Amino acid sequence: MTKLEKLIKEHCPNGVEYKTLGEIAEYRRGSFPQPYGNREWYDGKEAMPFVQVADVAESGLCLVENTKQKISKLAQSMSVFVPKDTVIVTLQGSIGRVAITQYDSYVDRTLAIFSKFKIEINKKYFAYQLERKFGIEKEHARGSTLKTITKEEFTEFKILVPPLKVQDEIVRMLDTFARLEIELATELEARKKQYEYYRNELLTFNINSDIMNETEHRTQNTEHRTQNTEHRTQNTEHRTQNT
Repeated sequence: MTKLEKLIKEHCPNGVEYKTLGEIAEYRRGSFPQPYGNREWYDGKEAMPFVQVADVAESGLCLVENTKQKISKLAQSMSVFVPKDTVIVTLQGSIGRVAITQYDSYVDRTLAIFSKFKIEINKKYFAYQLERKFGIEKEHARGSTLKTITKEEFTEFKILVPPLKVQDEIVRMLDTFARLEIELATELEARKKQYEYYRNELLTFNINSDIMNETEHRTQNTEHRTQNTEHRTQNTEHRTQNT
């Protein structure tokens, strides 16, 4: 029996209950003065990051490193300040992107900001569940596209909320697999660039002993790293099953 199974058996003998977002947290939309095209609202001295839909990463529960726009000092009083480590979600355009902000910012009206939690909940567990819930809603949306969402619909979204110890263990496991996914993606990108380089060299017959020796050496190294990656993956799965 895994650690998670033991925790569920101990803390959830009668199952896990659902709660609506309205029961879990207080939230509001961001804001920004109109019209968007007024250059007075952007940049200048004391300007700060201004988060719009495109500034929420597609994965990783985070913002992009640098927002596309910075909000001017003049416009800040007409927007909504969001401190670092706040959960936000996009509600227009690319709906359902979730982030736990990694820096202070101001947030546009196209996003919802979870300013306060009404119950004891792991913030990252909540973010994972929120992301999953939007994924489900997208699958069932007419035309397979979730284009709009009302405040009433959003408030009634339900997610499973187990005791905190169970939440913490689920987050630990998901974070472990997220780190592994990043490692694999990085390795894949490096191998892709390597393949493209040597493909061009070999197929244009730009061949000499140095190229051949390096190709052979890199091929062997790639095979070795692939084996190591597979080994790490197996170890991760094994540790997850036995913790």
